[in-house]
Amino acid sequence: MQSTIELQDTNVARLRVAPNDHHDDYPQIAEAPILADNNGTNTSVAWTFPDGGRQAWSCVMGSFFLMFPSFGFQVALGTVQDYIATHQLSAYTLSDVGWISAILVFLTLFLGVQVGPLFDRYGPRYLLILGTSGSFLSYILLAQCTEYWHFILCLSILGGFSSAIVTTVAIAVLSHWFHRRRALASGICMGGSSAGGAIIPLLLRYTFPNYGWEWSMRIIAFISAACYLAGIMLVRGRLPMVRSTAAPKAVVDIRAFASARLSFLALAVFSFEFIIFGCAALLPTYIRYSSTGSSGSPLPADMKFYVLTVLNSTSFLGRTIPGFMADMVGCFNVLLLLVLATLVTMAAVWVPVGSHSSASALYAIVALFGFGSGGWISLAPVCAGQMCRTDEYGRFYGTIYMVGAFGVLLTIPIGGELLQYATPQALIGFYAGILVLGLIGVMTSRWAILEWKWQWKVKV
Repeated sequence: MQSTIELQDTNVARLRVAPNDHHDDYPQIAEAPILADNNGTNTSVAWTFPDGGRQAWSCVMGSFFLMFPSFGFQVALGTVQDYIATHQLSAYTLSDVGWISAILVFLTLFLGVQVGPLFDRYGPRYLLILGTSGSFLSYILLAQCTEYWHFILCLSILGGFSSAIVTTVAIAVLSHWFHRRRALASGICMGGSSAGGAIIPLLLRYTFPNYGWEWSMRIIAFISAACYLAGIMLVRGRLPMVRSTAAPKAVVDIRAFASARLSFLALAVFSFEFIIFGCAALLPTYIRYSSTGSSGSPLPADMKFYVLTVLNSTSFLGRTIPGFMADMVGCFNVLLLLVLATLVTMAAVWVPVGSHSSASALYAIVALFGFGSGGWISLAPVCAGQMCRTDEYGRFYGTIYMVGAFGVLLTIPIGGELLQYATPQALIGFYAGILVLGLIGVMTSRWAILEWKWQWKVKV
């Protein structure tokens, strides 16, 4: 059944959904800004969302292809970082090398929320051509990088700007085609990054010893070119572009922190991003610094490639399965359970035995962590949507993930310093402590939504 948004010559557009859609659990009015024509006058249009069909699912598949080599490369970045830390940049500390990855992911998240208004104004096509061209060029140039500043320019800056455009458009364009099934479509789209994060380490495990650094990066570039070409062909915008002459609303607004529920959720998202990208970037190096069993022998060298495949594979399950549970018992409730369960896994199992356990035990620990952290990624934006009106969501989302972007910027250099000059246990213990802040943030944000009246058995 199709959903319709009707825009009239009034202050807001009211969302009309099918009679079977009940939202009694989260009563709120769905609103969106009106459009204006080229003269700045209000227009009246009706938007009907197919929520399926060949063109809609083709667009989802295109977004999947776009996410595979862009965000997928970033969640598999630990293998690349560990390689350059032991080859081209072996004279630098892990903290120094960590800034390369940190700036890349920071720019992707921080600039991503700024791309939204450009997408509304110009649509997906030109932005995708710009972003995918820049991303492909960054991989080609990466093959020639030998100096520290080469990696900063090619991977961190050019790659970060390009990925911000590609990933934002890949996700945002789904809002043109889906309303009722948008969560499912977004989950499939984000599955592209999980697939990339699972497959790219396995590919590099074969190409690094057989073809070396240069051709390994060129192979990544050629794969990205094929994926990007498929994405550009399949992704289509459908709704009219915004041509309003009115000043656009700020994507990031620090005044939103006047809301206690937003402030504490932002604290939680900061901790989530800090932990997720820190582990994804440092896990291969963590394996290199760890040992197995009482003998103290090193873990298998190939494990640094396989561990990211396990992490991203279970992360994909964590992004989808908790969503079904959240529809039944509430997003905040499921998120709270996932954070608590992951904290117990890290503090009670990973810290005391993880760095000197058997390879199979460490795989199991990483799998549990991947499932839990995947749930954080998928549920935190949904929780943000529950605490504001629809017309405020972009501002709330942008503000929260601006804070999260700084978590990404700091985590890899700090974690690298701990790993190099302390112990693997110290790194995971530090991340477990950061997750305590995330648990406090989720609990307090949920408490604020309930108007500071804690209730265990309420769907939130």
